[in-house]
Amino acid sequence: MKRLLIISLFMSSLASAQHVPIISQYMFNDIALNPANTGNQDALSLFGNFRAQWIGIPGAPTTYSFSAHSPLKNVSSSIGIQMFADKIGVDQNTGIFGSYAYRIRMEKSALSFGLAGGVMLVKSSNSQLAVNDAGDDLLTDSPLGVIPDVSFGVSYNAEKYFVSFSIPMFLGHVYDGNKIRIDHDFKNYNFMLGGGVAFDVGKSQKIKPSLLLKYKPGARIQADINTMVEIHKVFEAGLSYRTEESIIALLKFNPTQQFSVMYSFGMPLTPISYRQYGSHEIGLRFNFLYKTQIANARYLAW
Repeated sequence: MKRLLIISLFMSSLASAQHVPIISQYMFNDIALNPANTGNQDALSLFGNFRAQWIGIPGAPTTYSFSAHSPLKNVSSSIGIQMFADKIGVDQNTGIFGSYAYRIRMEKSALSFGLAGGVMLVKSSNSQLAVNDAGDDLLTDSPLGVIPDVSFGVSYNAEKYFVSFSIPMFLGHVYDGNKIRIDHDFKNYNFMLGGGVAFDVGKSQKIKPSLLLKYKPGARIQADINTMVEIHKVFEAGLSYRTEESIIALLKFNPTQQFSVMYSFGMPLTPISYRQYGSHEIGLRFNFLYKTQIANARYLAW
């Protein structure tokens, strides 16, 4: 029955809200939360990610994601695609989204506006639940739901700092008997405002603090307070504190200019921490570099 209780809590918390995939490495894959960052690597950029949350708890969340995005050559537009699949208890969500960004280039900075749109496939395999009453209605699997969704974002990027605002996933869904229907409720919007700076602390070292504020109407503002240290543009290490939720250690290794490996470990600050072995996340990124016609090809991001 403990397994049923844990999974039921996941279901009740997600049934009517916009579904934003849980990741810690948004600092390394910034289009995950803001479509305005599409194309900001100034190259065809591929990013793959796997996250296992709360290891040791049955039904704990797992997430797979992949993104590819690139600027269109000789124009101010960029396009991208994002795919993810995650599972929380008996709930499964699979999404595919296309993104578009328009960048206004300035002398040493850029202002970008972005939109993303796509569909999510949602399903609950309730028959997998362990219950005492075999005739319980929970044993009936939900139908497959096809839910459209959209996201919006804007970002301003300079060489030493950036500011970002986005509203990911405008729509949600609710279970209505044996049906899944689209739900639009302003109270379920997730407003995300972030920013960061880079300080040179030597010829080849930088300290990069950043902040992400997440606001949902009717709930407390949640903050991610992050600090990364970069050494020789090859190695980065840092910590992230998510208020009232977790502490996350972040590592990034760039064996070449094009290839990066990321790893993060998170430990919750709630009573659930005594029942699990933390959250682990690994990411890989490869950029197909090519020459651009702009003076400053790269801008600071997460």
